Amino acid sequence: MNHKHIQDSIRTELESTRDSFHAILASLSEEDLHKQSLNPGWTNVEILAHMLFGFIVTVVLLPMTRIWGKLPNGSSKPFAWLLNALTVPFNWVNAIGARMQGKVFTHKRLGKLFDRFHASLLKTAASIKEDEWQRGMYYPTKWDANFSEFMTIEKLYHYPVVHFNFHLDQISH
Repeated sequence: MNHKHIQDSIRTELESTRDSFHAILASLSEEDLHKQSLNPGWTNVEILAHMLFGFIVTVVLLPMTRIWGKLPNGSSKPFAWLLNALTVPFNWVNAIGARMQGKVFTHKRLGKLFDRFHASLLKTAASIKEDEWQRGMYYPTKWDANFSEFMTIEKLYHYPVVHFNFHLDQISH
């Protein structure tokens, strides 16, 4: 796939996900946000915050992936091993973060944050050169079933959408 096609495909996928996120927000009242989701132990707003987190973590991981992608592929394996070893604290922070965000996020705040990280991903995508899309690094596969052992920059761009769609059916109306 050529450089322009990859960027266009990613842009389309991210825009569609943004539209879905805002449609979900529009379909839920403030009261609905705090109702139990279809994911045990999480409210709708906590699930939405977690879905947003997939975009946030991608924005954070992209610079690292671009740097590791310039090095020999195996050089990031020890880093992935370390992150896998830190899975328990990561899961704890991930859960606590969503619960805390669920207490302070409103429709407006969720929508604004989503748009900010969505825009950041689009801006970065426009800066990626043709020879970078297939570069990548090893990832902590214990953190998320949607992570592959080795992920290219192109695959990383698909991650927040896959993560979003994985949790989409957990929103209760």
